[in-house]
Amino acid sequence: MENEMNEWKEKKDEILSEVETFAKAEYEVARLKAVDNASSVVGALLLTICLILVAFAVLAFCAVAAVLALAQCVPAWAACLIVGAFYLLLIPVLIACSKQLFIDPIIRKLSGLKNAEELKYESLRAEGRAAVQRERLNGHVRFAQAMYNHYSQLAQTAWNVIRSLFNK
Repeated sequence: MENEMNEWKEKKDEILSEVETFAKAEYEVARLKAVDNASSVVGALLLTICLILVAFAVLAFCAVAAVLALAQCVPAWAACLIVGAFYLLLIPVLIACSKQLFIDPIIRKLSGLKNAEELKYESLRAEGRAAVQRERLNGHVRFAQAMYNHYSQLAQTAWNVIRSLFNK
């Protein structure tokens, strides 16, 4: 009887350890997903702000150039158009480099990981660990259900024997 109690205690401790490991794995998945989502949102926000500022600068220079071109025919407008074209060319460069300029630094800041690929890799690893823990816990639950059913049937049989003894 005492051996069986020790076995139950060991099994309970093992299950509690598995639950703790599972909770840690699920927490890691949630944390990395939050970092991924936050970095995407903040990166998109920063990109939008930069695009608005660049667009404003392009419009300002083009407007000044148009005014100068219409007001008088001097080479000053050409300089304004060149600067405006420079800012216009800056938009695709910012879009192409948005990941390196905005998203990766935010990921480094929030998670300590190097870039978005490493974040995705770590997220997948954490999800894998959580899936393994989930399966192990399911095994423990199935074991506990089987033990419950076994002892429930044993108790039912004992009860039936006792009732039959007193009914005779």
